[in-house]
Amino acid sequence: MFGLPVSDPRASIEARRRIGFVTEDKELYPYMTVDQILRFTRPFFSTWRSDLEQRYLKMFELPPKCKVADLSKGMRSKVMLLLAISHGAELLILDEPSDGLDPAAVEEVLRELVALSASDGITIFFSSHQLTEGEQIADRVAIIDRGEAVVADSLDDLKARYRRLHIVFENELRTPIQWVDGAEHVRYEGRSVSILASHNVEELVQQGRAIPGASVEQFPVSLKEIFLEHVRSN
Repeated sequence: MFGLPVSDPRASIEARRRIGFVTEDKELYPYMTVDQILRFTRPFFSTWRSDLEQRYLKMFELPPKCKVADLSKGMRSKVMLLLAISHGAELLILDEPSDGLDPAAVEEVLRELVALSASDGITIFFSSHQLTEGEQIADRVAIIDRGEAVVADSLDDLKARYRRLHIVFENELRTPIQWVDGAEHVRYEGRSVSILASHNVEELVQQGRAIPGASVEQFPVSLKEIFLEHVRSN
């Protein structure tokens, strides 16, 4: 990690100082106030950014004198984001960071993460079940199903490569068609077929149009559609 051997205790501490982490359960010391947990955390990091601390205290409207135990889950998410970002981390590992936030706050957090990555060159490893969030901010995406990465690529390449083809025939097909390579998932529905294509899109379109009386349409595909098709197929 960062070129340091994680098996070495001293190097491991140095690596962890350069990582900001937001956990899914948002566990913090419940008896501390927001101000106390900031004062407790600062001394551990020589790279602490007071400017970012003040920026996010104001932006997230965090009450300094309020105890963590009295904060909502969304407010605890904001506290953890503030702590992770403010210590000058080079890598942010965020597990469901928007959990508990209202839609307006989610948009605000996502914009800040994009801006932070662009301005400070921070790498963000972002895990979320809200696929639209990943689609908004990710450069690269991986879809995990049962512990296995079934898709891993740049988001731009995925969206440029994948297409949904909808083909309607004059009559219901008696036998399935052997489609060319690239037809990842095929669903027959009466006189029509829906194909999720990952490559060779034009060849698949031409194959469909070569069938007498068939009409072919193609549509862009969202990250959610790609996810659902791969998970459903397993």
